[in-house]
Amino acid sequence: MATDPSTGLQGIDPGVWKQLAQAVNEYQKGSGPCTTAEELKQHYIAEAQRFEDQGVAPPEATQSLSGETGKWDPWEIRVIGPVSVYGGIEFSGGENWVARAEAGIKLSGKVIWSEGFNLNSKMNSINWEKSLGVVWGKLSVGIHGDDKCLTVSGEGCYWWGKWHCASFNETLGCFA
Repeated sequence: MATDPSTGLQGIDPGVWKQLAQAVNEYQKGSGPCTTAEELKQHYIAEAQRFEDQGVAPPEATQSLSGETGKWDPWEIRVIGPVSVYGGIEFSGGENWVARAEAGIKLSGKVIWSEGFNLNSKMNSINWEKSLGVVWGKLSVGIHGDDKCLTVSGEGCYWWGKWHCASFNETLGCFA
């Protein structure tokens, strides 16, 4: 039986939902209807209750790289409950390779944080730690090895009466 939302969300400031909805709408930038704080909260509750009822599945890459160089290549990993990480990368090969990339966090399928960055043969990885109200996580994105493989690892957590967390370490594709 699913935990009552008043219990599952106990300790969460109601203003968190407004802040998260503002982040979602900022990232959508007019590409769809605005998301309200209440809509986001209801989606979150439904997903948290579903995962509580069904049990938490292990993290899974739901979209991997094609490995094609010179084009934007998106990826996504379902981490736990309503939390997923996503990104995209454009790789330019050679000995002194470079990659233009983006990574972010989704809550109930909506982007709540994103960061653009560049990787190259001298700086091949980058790390973040984020706390966004009902979501917390660590994220590392890097290109490693002779085959120049994109690896994404870290830990993602969501609040539902307590922190529910899962670690992930995925190789999403290679460029060589």
